[in-house]
Amino acid sequence: MSTSTSPTFLITAASGNIGKHLIPLLLSQPSNPSVVLPTSNAERLYSTLPSTADRSRINVVEGNIQDPEFVEQTLKTHSVTGVFLCLTGDNELFTTLNFFDAIKQSGCVKHVVYLSACGDFSIGAIQRGVLQDIGAAHVAIKFMAEAKLYHGVRPRSENGGFSWTIIAPTLFFSNDLRCKQALLDHSFFDEPLGSKGVSRVDTGDIALGVAKTLIDDGQRWGGKKVMIGSLERYTNQDVATLWSKALGKQIRAQMSDEVNLKTYEKESASKASAAWGRDLRLMYETFESQGFGMTEEEYQEQVKLLGKEPESYEKFVEDTAKEWSGPAVPSKS
Repeated sequence: MSTSTSPTFLITAASGNIGKHLIPLLLSQPSNPSVVLPTSNAERLYSTLPSTADRSRINVVEGNIQDPEFVEQTLKTHSVTGVFLCLTGDNELFTTLNFFDAIKQSGCVKHVVYLSACGDFSIGAIQRGVLQDIGAAHVAIKFMAEAKLYHGVRPRSENGGFSWTIIAPTLFFSNDLRCKQALLDHSFFDEPLGSKGVSRVDTGDIALGVAKTLIDDGQRWGGKKVMIGSLERYTNQDVATLWSKALGKQIRAQMSDEVNLKTYEKESASKASAAWGRDLRLMYETFESQGFGMTEEEYQEQVKLLGKEPESYEKFVEDTAKEWSGPAVPSKS
């Protein structure tokens, strides 16, 4: 069991898009935190860690985070003081609520940073009818998780209580990487982002927000939800235009009408499952009907947390297109 006065953070999804940025950020902090990384495949996780990382402060623990006894024991064994919860999958509701209970039972965790999604998921918003247009299960579960944090967690001063911060990103830049073959081979951006526009976010900015709120330990950012992403919202046509310019050829955009969304659902189901195909279609229907983004006030709150403006989506597209194109071939004189 750790006897260090430095914080110890348990990080879920450590090898994911956010985790690969987050681990180096945490290990670089002057407070010298240790990290506990639960995983179902320790060998694979070790292979993703930076070669320069201080392995003495990294504890990789093999097990199933859907098992609350494993989670509780891991928290106790390593005297974990802070937790980053980045959860998804078919059992997200069970896993999230069981994780909250394991944190409570451990008695050592003081602060939790929960990854949610951009938007107002409050009781007031529900009463105003926001759920009428939310059908995607992986989005709807965030309402219950946030309600549990806001209304069902004891104060940190009480036994089993903890403080918390919600980090709420918009749509990842890196989602575009899944469209690579469609863009290069068929001049087609095949994600149906809709005509209302969606905010985009760099996973490095999400990781920065998570790192800062873990280190903050609930002092300034406790009890707050911080949106992370661009103020500008990009429609399907906006994104196609950006990729057209970056790749030097005309890119078509995926439409979000009923026929195209049903086709997208079938294609997604063939790659994952029927349940996830429907879930994604429902999410994109919401994008088409409502858009997806934040207010100016929420954007500025993000800037305060990050200490900078968020990364540029336009630059991501330009840089990615250059990377895909490879080095220029010098012309023969």
